[in-house]
Amino acid sequence: MPKSESAFASLDLAAEPQLRLTELIAALMRNAVDFVVIGGVAAQLNQLPMPATVDLDITPSRSPENLARLAKVFDEIDAALATAGEYGTWFPRHPISNWAQYDMIHLVTKFGLLDLVFAPEGSEDGFNDLIGESQKLQIGGQMAQVISVETWERLKLATKRDKDIYHLRLLMQYREQRE
Repeated sequence: MPKSESAFASLDLAAEPQLRLTELIAALMRNAVDFVVIGGVAAQLNQLPMPATVDLDITPSRSPENLARLAKVFDEIDAALATAGEYGTWFPRHPISNWAQYDMIHLVTKFGLLDLVFAPEGSEDGFNDLIGESQKLQIGGQMAQVISVETWERLKLATKRDKDIYHLRLLMQYREQRE
């Protein structure tokens, strides 16, 4: 059995893993992955009144060097594909061509759920677009790039999912109450 498969076998996939945000961010930072935090964690870090999130959504750079560093993180965090029927399916992390062509990948890790969103709706060029609209914010002991409130709103509007419309309504109500 390859090393990565044996590490995967150690995951407890019977229950949804709890998000351990600082450990996920630390693994990404330790491996020098270029990424921007988006989604619910970005909302919370920007102090928006949103419900707690169960996953970390990031937009990583698609450069070949960055994807290779990201693959090393997959090994470190025991990443598996999150599927509809179960909380993890092992996937070949190397070579990166096995997964790098997808626009979105949902992963389960030993530190919780991690979504890679290479091409978020509302973003013209993924990482290259979002990095210029981000700010460094502290997550645990790390400083990570996080999208701005304006960018968060733009991405939510672009998806048109019920969940995202609900979040935008919460934000609008919050702003109205503050006025």
